[in-house]
Amino acid sequence: MMTLAELQDAQINPLVAREAYEQSARRLADALDTKTAFEQKAFTLFGGYLTITLALFGAGGAIHSMPNTQHLVIPLWLTGAVFAGGAVCFMLALIDKEYGAVASHPEMWLNPGTIDGPDAVVPTMLAYITFYHGARIDTSVAMNNHKAKLIKAGILAGIGGPIVFMLAVLCVGYA
Repeated sequence: MMTLAELQDAQINPLVAREAYEQSARRLADALDTKTAFEQKAFTLFGGYLTITLALFGAGGAIHSMPNTQHLVIPLWLTGAVFAGGAVCFMLALIDKEYGAVASHPEMWLNPGTIDGPDAVVPTMLAYITFYHGARIDTSVAMNNHKAKLIKAGILAGIGGPIVFMLAVLCVGYA
């Protein structure tokens, strides 16, 4: 990839600059759409896991004083803790981090020679914006990867919850 200094010295083709800008803007928009999809998934799963957690803790608390069912309290609470851990992962995925913006800041355009410059300035500015989109895309993709890992950990907790319950019931049953 060219540096900014190389871009300043280059003879920029207006058609190529426009296409490069449009492609990088679409790529950045894709990353931002992925962010939205991840956050919707995390929010939905967070609500489900929180409901399951409260139900498991509530059931454990309700049967705590009942005879002949006390052996299920620990498995219910352990399983609730696993789902609570998954809910925490989803909550962390919802914490907003830095993402790249699709549009450029006005200060890029409001400079002498740019805002009052000839039409030939536009391809150069598109090349500069395309250059900065690279960092914005990298930032957004890194944040999406972080969200994806948290969502995956939460989903794995949901898969592990029933396994923890069965193992805990078996262990309590043999104790």
